[in-house]
Amino acid sequence: MKELTRTTLYCAMFIAAGSVSGLLGPSLIYLADLINASVAEISIVFSARAIGNILGALLAGRMFDRWQGHHYLIVMLLCVITGLVLVPFSTSLFMLVVLFFLLGASEVSVNAGGNMMMLWLHKEKVGSYVTILHLCYSAGCMLAPLILVFAQWTGHGYGAGYWMVALYAVLLPFLLWRQPSPTFELRASEVVPATKQKATFLAFLTVIFLYVGFEITIAGWITTYAVMSGEDQNTAAILVTWFFVSLSLGRLFSVFLLRWITPRQGIYGLLVVSFTGSLVMVLSDASLVMIALWLGLGCSAFFPMLFSYANSIMSLNGKRTGYVFVCCGLGALVAPSLTGPIIEAFSAAAFPYLLLVLALLMALSWQRLAGMTRGK
Repeated sequence: MKELTRTTLYCAMFIAAGSVSGLLGPSLIYLADLINASVAEISIVFSARAIGNILGALLAGRMFDRWQGHHYLIVMLLCVITGLVLVPFSTSLFMLVVLFFLLGASEVSVNAGGNMMMLWLHKEKVGSYVTILHLCYSAGCMLAPLILVFAQWTGHGYGAGYWMVALYAVLLPFLLWRQPSPTFELRASEVVPATKQKATFLAFLTVIFLYVGFEITIAGWITTYAVMSGEDQNTAAILVTWFFVSLSLGRLFSVFLLRWITPRQGIYGLLVVSFTGSLVMVLSDASLVMIALWLGLGCSAFFPMLFSYANSIMSLNGKRTGYVFVCCGLGALVAPSLTGPIIEAFSAAAFPYLLLVLALLMALSWQRLAGMTRGK
């Protein structure tokens, strides 16, 4: 019963984390108007959040090994709530940068902590549970724009949307406080020998880095690509929604699929979907809606399956999990940041080729990791 209660609580926490992550993009114009900044100026908050993600993950990796997991999650959730409450009161770009740095650092700590607590709670049976966790995260991402629209509809503006998410999140620290924190347990023997652990872990981090770059590049740039390719703004904007709908449905389906296949087999399948989606985008004039749906399916359960696979071959303590989310932050920063200059230099037609290269690199890096752990 305690396992079910904590699992449900971590899922509720991930809905909040996903909502926090999903608020920035749809509210960017609101934030610019709030402090009388241009869209170009306000875009720096993306960098502030990404840097917060990286540094927050580094700190979280160490703190979860030293503190009770729930205690550190409570501190980070209080930081999330504080940041959400203060954003609508921002009076300068500097204040927004500080707040989104705080939100980036605390949200990634909640993300890393939730994954770790689920791993430590369910151990070798964690596969489906981590997938459900990430399904809740993507559901939070999808809910965020709807919360902002509802807040606008009530007549209180987008700022009230930030407060609504904070109001939901305020329940979580109290619930966490009442539950015992799972603890990390060393295995009697490691699947991967100690002499190969470092190289194997670096290979795993490379796959994570490339995957996150692939997903965030699609979500961040497919609308711009569509507009530059001649689509109207509303049709282009909805492509991101289709991408996340497909991603969420794919995660839901994979929860049941993992009863019959291994994470290793699932990863191969998702790589095929991602690569073929990118290839179709390069070679044909297929509907961008269908491509967004196909790419969303390819991205859907890749991270939770890869995370579960890594847990099956090596122990993921706080420090290692922290490094995983540092790579997530770097992946979200590097590839999407390079996409703009690439499109500017070679036109929007370069975007499908960029996705194809990323998909190919992702497949090659996974093949390297799979080769290093073959038979494990």
